[in-house]
Amino acid sequence: MDAETIAATIARRMRELREERGLSLHGLAERAGLTKSHVWDLERGGSRNPTIATAVAIATALGVSLDNLAGLTTAQPTLHPEALRIACEVDALLRARPAQPVQGGEDV
Repeated sequence: MDAETIAATIARRMRELREERGLSLHGLAERAGLTKSHVWDLERGGSRNPTIATAVAIATALGVSLDNLAGLTTAQPTLHPEALRIACEVDALLRARPAQPVQGGEDV
């Protein structure tokens, strides 16, 4: 699969998944940390080369893997998409915070 085909698949899958989840363009943009116009541009195929960071942010916001968003697999997550999205957000928050000492002097 070439880059243009993958970008077109991402655009199509973004719209399908967004609509399945009942999200507006603004809702998806907010979840992914993007602007509404950027999400709209990606969905309509105006951006033929989304960055990996953008694609990961969209996949996370939609609760699917990057390979699922890109159409490279049809495997569905075992968690509900919303639960997966929340788990990814919690994981990112936990990884970003400094290690907290636990009683007994061990770090977590």
